[in-house]
Amino acid sequence: MCDEAVSALDVSIQAQIINLLKDLQDELKLTYLFISHDLNIVHFISDEILVMYLGQIVERGTMESVYRNRAHPYTQALFSATPAFTAEEKRNKQRILLEGDVPSPVDPPAGCRFCGRCPYATAKCAEEPQWYEVEENHIVKCHLFA
Repeated sequence: MCDEAVSALDVSIQAQIINLLKDLQDELKLTYLFISHDLNIVHFISDEILVMYLGQIVERGTMESVYRNRAHPYTQALFSATPAFTAEEKRNKQRILLEGDVPSPVDPPAGCRFCGRCPYATAKCAEEPQWYEVEENHIVKCHLFA
């Protein structure tokens, strides 16, 4: 388990550690549970991605499918916060600013935990969402896909 394993490191040291982890993974056939807020590192090291909000998984899929098709509104907001590197990305990047307060993790709201901050929330979101298939090996827990 690697919980924010490289978050406090200089970028060049981060790269060395990530490359070492990848080499060990390939050589020893290791599986990592890699927890990070840095989506660029997640993209580089992951085969499968789980997106969590308030302690609950809201989206799960292969790295390729989640990066290509960000289904859950929270996943979309997370990706909108990543830096744009190319001129085209900078032109097209639209930051999603979440409104509302983060609910208490001790006493989470009923239904969808993200509904108080979701720009697409409806009355249906007061109910617990089910898992819906976005595509093969990619599921989301959101009423938008019902």
